[in-house]
Amino acid sequence: MTSLTKKEEKLIVSLQQKKFRKTVGLFFVEGDKMVREAILYNFTVKFVVSVVDFESDGVEVKLCDERAMQRISAFKTAPGILAVIEIPEQVTVTDSPITLVVEKVQDPGNLGTIIRTADAFGVKTIICSFDCADHFSPKVVQATMGSIFRINIVAQDLFKYVEELSKSTPIYAAHLNGENLYKAKITAPCVLVVGNESQGMSNELTAKVTEKLKIPMSGEAESFNVSIATAIMLGEFRRQLG
Repeated sequence: MTSLTKKEEKLIVSLQQKKFRKTVGLFFVEGDKMVREAILYNFTVKFVVSVVDFESDGVEVKLCDERAMQRISAFKTAPGILAVIEIPEQVTVTDSPITLVVEKVQDPGNLGTIIRTADAFGVKTIICSFDCADHFSPKVVQATMGSIFRINIVAQDLFKYVEELSKSTPIYAAHLNGENLYKAKITAPCVLVVGNESQGMSNELTAKVTEKLKIPMSGEAESFNVSIATAIMLGEFRRQLG
């Protein structure tokens, strides 16, 4: 084990900003569970920083004191361990029963929860628009609770992706003017599209959707939070598809 250097400390702090993550191709996670899951799912861990001894075969560990850990942490109270990890290359989207498409979801907590929810329902691929929150930002990563390591997440032009896929695959979308979700017949493989927190889907993307679906509500609220809506819809999709 070696000690964390000032240069490494500066690097980690810079990774809280998207432009630096993109430039160096790195991100970081915090907490013992997240660090161990990154190793478990074979992400390339450049090094681990810890205030106590941490043992893991083949992983470089750097020690630091609690004050240094607090300086580099994205949390108000640092968990005491973090890992600097290579951002994986985007891979070709693979076939699966449900592919989730996310347009312009900008709140990190919402996107992280959507990723975690998708993982819970067995979704293997999420396609994000370029103007979504960065899925490797500290807040998004932590909100996924480790699901970031189990789902293939790709940022690309959603219009082109949906336009091409709609020729052979049903495209469903969460929409306030849609049909009752529970009366729809879901077929697989399929795509589910969810949109921006306040504006919903863009008109361009809406025009390419096969079927718009609405979650019926009996209360006075106008709509669901996007992460809650995603969970409800994926739950019904999974119920129907088995």
